[in-house]
Amino acid sequence: MASDTPYVPPAVADVADGDVERPLKSDSAFSGLLATQFLGAFNDNYFKQMVLLKCTELAVVGSTNLQPLALAAFALPFVLFSGFGGWLSDRYSKRTIIVWCKVAEIAVMAASLVVLMLSGLSPAGQLKLLIVVLGFMGAQSAFFGPSKYGILPELFKHRQLLPVNGAIQMTTFLAIIFGTAIAGVALDHLGNSLWLCSMVAILIAVIGTATALLVRHTPVARPGLPFEPGNLFIPKDVRRLFRQKPSLFAAMMVMSLFWFIGGAAQPGVNNLGDLTLQLSKTRTSLLAASIGVGIAFGCVVAGFANKGGRADGTRWTTRGSWMIVGSLLLIALLGSGVVGRPPESRDQIQGLFHSLAVAAPVEWMLRLSMFLLGMSAGFFVIPIQVYIQEAPPAEQKGRLIGAMNVMTWIGILISAGFLWVTQQVIDALAGPEQAHQHQYATFLALAVLMIPVALFYRLPTDKPADERAD
Repeated sequence: MASDTPYVPPAVADVADGDVERPLKSDSAFSGLLATQFLGAFNDNYFKQMVLLKCTELAVVGSTNLQPLALAAFALPFVLFSGFGGWLSDRYSKRTIIVWCKVAEIAVMAASLVVLMLSGLSPAGQLKLLIVVLGFMGAQSAFFGPSKYGILPELFKHRQLLPVNGAIQMTTFLAIIFGTAIAGVALDHLGNSLWLCSMVAILIAVIGTATALLVRHTPVARPGLPFEPGNLFIPKDVRRLFRQKPSLFAAMMVMSLFWFIGGAAQPGVNNLGDLTLQLSKTRTSLLAASIGVGIAFGCVVAGFANKGGRADGTRWTTRGSWMIVGSLLLIALLGSGVVGRPPESRDQIQGLFHSLAVAAPVEWMLRLSMFLLGMSAGFFVIPIQVYIQEAPPAEQKGRLIGAMNVMTWIGILISAGFLWVTQQVIDALAGPEQAHQHQYATFLALAVLMIPVALFYRLPTDKPADERAD
């Protein structure tokens, strides 16, 4: 069968559109997928934040800030393998791919343990090896993503997709909150014993593999789908779909820009907290985690408040885009020191709960601003993500999700270059000795980039492909 021949397996249609609807609260597949997503995202974000903070740690003592390199190492596998992962998710069982990706996560976490236990490495040498492991973590996640999102329309009915996506995003960003915060605590308190945290990460990966087994088997979407070179990036039939449906391509481009901004935000927060404000790694991670708290809240609100369907989604996307612009400008203002700066705490070792509860007013304002940034992101992205999941025919969903991942991570990969360029510009304008004091400029630049989206982009209101077929 040719790869561009329309074909909807009857079993898939039955799962997505049949009369049987399992309540989410009692659906073990839903619970298993949520747990698997949470545990995997926790490990991803714990390890990534640990590596990023190690980069700023070396930058404080005069070494090159390798955060852009670390971000690029994490993003590049998504660009290279997401399209192939999308083809696999259509050609084979999405549930099988999910399980094997979790097994691969165990191996990646074990590799981090090996690096952290090696003796005789310089701090810079160990960091470079950790960046290599971070790249393998990105590869594992690249294969996981298309099947994780592509299986949702096969497991759940159309009316359940908004709350399901809201819950998936909520657990994802709860994992970001805890993983990001704990990374800072670990670096502040464990010092040279970080291998203990890798042991915990291995255990979490094992538990995540077990919860993945709860996900129901779904029929293969395209059992005979042949591999084509186009599957490594964006398949031919997906490109044809973009030409037939420009609004879908526009949504994908907006998602790419959105994650460009998201990719630059976390390293930007690390630079702002560690270099400009000279906060401890725990406090810096709490700033970054505040974004995750906001995203979790925003995703839940967007998922359950969009009762009016696509029209409501359009309104939430527009509101969210302007709120993102305002939040980025507020972070830049507060980070500039115009309203004061919190006491320096870089060399202080404070507990997580003390750091969370006791903070200067400007630090609380920064946390609130980052919460608003995350909440706005949730408002903005959930309706777009649902539109991208629903717009294509059933047999193209997996490859379209793979293409979405490719375009998303191209945005994040470009954000690594953006961060490097931003650092060079700040160094040139402020001088190397004063550059650390002007890291807030990153957020000002991101706000400017988001303004055209807020002005001109509106989410389409046409019906999903499955409803049009009915």
